Amino acid sequence: MSTLEIRKASITDVGTDAVVNAANDGLWAGAGVCGAIFSAAGYEQLEEACRKIGHCDTGSAVITPGFKLAKYIIHAVGPRYHGGGHHEAELLYGAYKRSLELAGEHDCHSIGFPLISAGIFGYPVEGAWQMAIKACMDFVQENPDYEISIIFAILSDEIIECGKSLMDGMISQDDEPDGGVAKKSDWKTVDMPVQSESFELKRAFSKSEAETLRRGHVPEAMEDKWFWYMEGDTLCVHRSWTGYCIFVLELSGGSSHKVTVNRDPEQYTSEGVDADIERLNKLLDHMLEQPYDYYTEWISETADSIKNAKKGD
Repeated sequence: MSTLEIRKASITDVGTDAVVNAANDGLWAGAGVCGAIFSAAGYEQLEEACRKIGHCDTGSAVITPGFKLAKYIIHAVGPRYHGGGHHEAELLYGAYKRSLELAGEHDCHSIGFPLISAGIFGYPVEGAWQMAIKACMDFVQENPDYEISIIFAILSDEIIECGKSLMDGMISQDDEPDGGVAKKSDWKTVDMPVQSESFELKRAFSKSEAETLRRGHVPEAMEDKWFWYMEGDTLCVHRSWTGYCIFVLELSGGSSHKVTVNRDPEQYTSEGVDADIERLNKLLDHMLEQPYDYYTEWISETADSIKNAKKGD
């Protein structure tokens, strides 16, 4: 049975088959987590192993022997954070998923992670946790026959609390999976910018359609482009990869609703209001196609494992 745990510990003390280094794309020895791993493994040996590989793309990972530290060291290159509009979430997710894939390919049944990119690379802690937990849960769900113990080794009490709170939120609907309602905190979000415009949308929603929108949707994979949730009678629609808010729809209870649309050209492009109305209606059609099933699909195969790990906290 696979488990996911957040532990107050140094990454060099977790005793896992594989230890993940928060690496740079040149695989050079650095400070912080990277420096501690090089020191614990044996600086010269690990430096030589990294030199032979030479490079790792951002959003991916490579593997070397672990020397004195573990069976293997996986060098994961997370993104530097530049405001969220440069595919940072997708790249961070990829660094975690590739690390887990390498662990599986090398028969590692335990792996220790730092919180990648949340240090000098500047990724906001909450967003970093969301991508970390999602990538781990996805890997476990996609590989139900492969048992692995995933440990996040964190020294900061504040960062630990943030991670555990987010993990609780991701699995808290297990007892009532059909009743899950998406919340703003379920995904990284960036509010509507000052560069915005409002218009009226003419569209009636049945009671059942309004309830479907109210339940929202949390992305199930990075290819799932939208995250939406309700705050009161306001529907907020965000790009999943960047977190940027694109549409805000104020449901009136009638057939005319105020819409605010993102007008920052780096976040959203449009030919004008008529094009926005057409695009929004297509998006709403997509939102109403099928019942919300995020919590059911995510939790069905992973919640018991995670709960068992948490009992040992």
